[in-house]
Amino acid sequence: MSDSIPSQSSSLDDWLCYLEQIHPANIEMGLERVQNVADKMGLVHTPSKVILIAGTNGKGTTAQCLEKLLLSQGYSVGTYASPHLIRYNERVRINGAELDDQYHVDAFNSLEQGRGDVPLTYFEYGTLAALAIFKREAVDYVLLEVGLGGRYDATNIVNPVASVITTVDLDHKEYLGDTRELVGYDKAGIFRSNVPAVVGDLDIPHTVVDYGEQINADLCLSKRDFIFTEDEATFNWQMGKLSLTFAKPAIPAQNAATALSVLAKLDLLPAVTDIADCLKQLQVKGRFQQLSKEPLVYTDVAHNRESARYLATRLQSLQAQGKTIHAIIGMLGDKEHADVITAMAPVVTHWHVAGLDNPRGLSAQQLTAIVTQSVKVEGTYEQVSDAMRAVLPQLCAQSLLIIFGSFYTVAQAITFFDNERA
Repeated sequence: MSDSIPSQSSSLDDWLCYLEQIHPANIEMGLERVQNVADKMGLVHTPSKVILIAGTNGKGTTAQCLEKLLLSQGYSVGTYASPHLIRYNERVRINGAELDDQYHVDAFNSLEQGRGDVPLTYFEYGTLAALAIFKREAVDYVLLEVGLGGRYDATNIVNPVASVITTVDLDHKEYLGDTRELVGYDKAGIFRSNVPAVVGDLDIPHTVVDYGEQINADLCLSKRDFIFTEDEATFNWQMGKLSLTFAKPAIPAQNAATALSVLAKLDLLPAVTDIADCLKQLQVKGRFQQLSKEPLVYTDVAHNRESARYLATRLQSLQAQGKTIHAIIGMLGDKEHADVITAMAPVVTHWHVAGLDNPRGLSAQQLTAIVTQSVKVEGTYEQVSDAMRAVLPQLCAQSLLIIFGSFYTVAQAITFFDNERA
């Protein structure tokens, strides 16, 4: 396309290319610019009730759990998530469904006309466009996932009825700091005075609590105000005098407990039977997603220490059933590679490395050099699809293949199987 500004009749792809070109930085922390545009266009003060969700891991799962539980009660729900796996449309849902391209084109077009000369990053455009769509559709609740950190993230311009921190761990250290206390303080920036602030982390950094108390947020903390337990078959959540037991969900019990606690604070808990049905049916794309039964193939976006540890626990139960685990790993350059590999090493027997053709991605050779410092690499491939073509024929009935390390890795794995089945 040319350098000209797209129009309302342009394609979504044209708009996305334009947004990638007009701002030199993928990430630029700060709220002034995005707040300026939101105020001019009236995107913040709307009747919709906003739940703001931050966290190192678990944001998408917690948001989807909240979405289903609210929908079960007849509320209309807008959900904003990032990044997407395959299509940009995955980022914005209304009542659980993706929207046609024209919704996004209309929102981008109105933003381009309304922003004046204020520069916006790709993520800021996407956030404001989502708010514009939710305003247009007049949804009852908006579930807004924070992109990076919290305090200076574009999503933090809203006035939430509840703020949520799912987990706190090390990621994006160049922006958020190199300790959990620094990361936690940044994420706590989404708290508001006298507004419920629900924290699901199991080892909450003191900075989160300190800041919440300092501004008089209505703190609701895991292990203090709510607890959960789980075994092979069941999940129990307790908050105050309320104690509910359900079949163990496919999602992390910690995320389910956090979502239930948010709704309890807002007096929005559904009927117990509705909760049970929602938890039973909940599947999140790219989170331990089964791509094939024969051979047995899963994919997962795990790309940092905490998410890799959780993935390893999921695989341990299958390993105990006699499965030999093969892994294809592809990662971005700015991640904690050693921590991820260390977490997965006890469960993976056969390691294969794939490169990611992405400006932030590691080449196959770069990642192999890192992985071989900890484990033996049996195969190195330029792309995830190359690795899958080579590894899949090696699998037998007792094999399991896990493809993980990045949203980009998962997207390529899903695309590979979609194309194979077409």
